[in-house]
Amino acid sequence: MSNTDSSLPQDLLRLCEQQQPQIFLVLGSGYGSMAEKFQDRHSWPFSQLPEISAATVPGHKGCLTHARFHNKTLLISEGRIHSYEGYSKQVVTATTRIAHSLGCHTGIFTNAAGGISPNLNPGSIMLIKNHIDTISKPWNKDKNTPGFLPPIDSPYDPTLLDKLKNISKSQNLSTTTGTYLMVSGPCYESTSEIRTFSSWNADAVGMSTVWEVEAGFHLGMKCAGISGITNKAAGLSPQPPSHQEVLENAHILTSSFEKLLFNYLENL
Repeated sequence: MSNTDSSLPQDLLRLCEQQQPQIFLVLGSGYGSMAEKFQDRHSWPFSQLPEISAATVPGHKGCLTHARFHNKTLLISEGRIHSYEGYSKQVVTATTRIAHSLGCHTGIFTNAAGGISPNLNPGSIMLIKNHIDTISKPWNKDKNTPGFLPPIDSPYDPTLLDKLKNISKSQNLSTTTGTYLMVSGPCYESTSEIRTFSSWNADAVGMSTVWEVEAGFHLGMKCAGISGITNKAAGLSPQPPSHQEVLENAHILTSSFEKLLFNYLENL
């Protein structure tokens, strides 16, 4: 473990010293039930962790869980903190930084997203190859300031992405690869905005993930991203998107999502 924060719960630190986690898994909106499939689970509410407050969004339990899966040890973020809850980038990325400090070298970030591309309907799974941040880019615009981050092609590890593709094929799961776009939320986008995002070659839109992945990447973690398409983006469906629809479709997606994720973990 490197640069471990001594303000973390002592029982979490002791457990990670005994069984160091290698993989950090973030379960997005509606996927929290998957955490129950892991073994030897020990959880800490976000409110017990430094820099983080309790999660406020339905479908986000808001805890960090140490768990086992076969011969793998993981830290699982059951839900996440969003910028639209009023939190800074420092808070939103805190779980990622904590996971890295406790030994995680690989991050798997999942989310629920709205489909922009015509082939991304509710129930689809998109493997993220790159992302677009509409909120803040870059993190620090002053290149003379310590911590300036140079531009990158993509923070998503190509080897992990290829493994996801191969697992999808071997399990007969229909997945596509695309670009995820992050908006501030919590409101859904207008039809005009979606048309603009489409012209930028964005395939799906959501309100999370980007900051966490960039934080992990710049810490040296290998990162993979998976979007479950839970609704069509605004203007692409007769019904306007809603969080209830997101949670309902995420629940429907859980079976195929689990199949992909658990086979992926076995092969990491």
